[in-house]
Amino acid sequence: MYNITLICTRHEELGKCNSSELYKIIESINPEIIFEEIPPSYFEKYYITKSHKNLESDVINKYLEVYNVKIFPVDIDVRQKLSKYQDEIFFMFLTFFNYEDYKKLDNEKETLIAQEGFHYLNSDKFLDFLEKKEVMEKNIMESEIEKNRLLDIYKLFHAEQYDSRENAMLQNIYNYSKGNQYNQAVFLIGAEHRKSIMQKIQEYEIKEEFKLNWKFYNG
Repeated sequence: MYNITLICTRHEELGKCNSSELYKIIESINPEIIFEEIPPSYFEKYYITKSHKNLESDVINKYLEVYNVKIFPVDIDVRQKLSKYQDEIFFMFLTFFNYEDYKKLDNEKETLIAQEGFHYLNSDKFLDFLEKKEVMEKNIMESEIEKNRLLDIYKLFHAEQYDSRENAMLQNIYNYSKGNQYNQAVFLIGAEHRKSIMQKIQEYEIKEEFKLNWKFYNG
């Protein structure tokens, strides 16, 4: 009971990271429920009117044509909070991408995604990329004249885009699981969250009395 597989994804297709590959991965697990990285307010757009779409929703809609599976949105919408700081966030990323080493690292990631697809996004190699990126970002900020400004934006952005959302998603998964039995589930989340969500899962497994049997898809 309560087997849940974390699958790290990408919201747009790129090479081997495509809808047919993700479909096969989900089909191999045969889940009764899919926990998805969208807020409940987005559910109608992606699954009723289908006015919005991304890689995951394309796969899930196709999957629903064949299999009886429940889709449960677990994310929260932080766009309104972050919209007040969009100029500052743009400035932060512009600063990072002004550095050739940072652009090179990002390009290498894109190449590997295209070549290896979900295997790469769910690998230790991708965790290494996230580590390198984090170190590089901190080094860039430390070297900049507007260091304090950048550090403030970085802290705020990560608090909302990562910590607030990831904690809410996990809490929603645990709350659902306490009230609903299932044998197999998958949790789809963007791969940039892989390192931080895995750390939070480990923390939840220690502090939560209710236990889920977490598995990390690794191709």
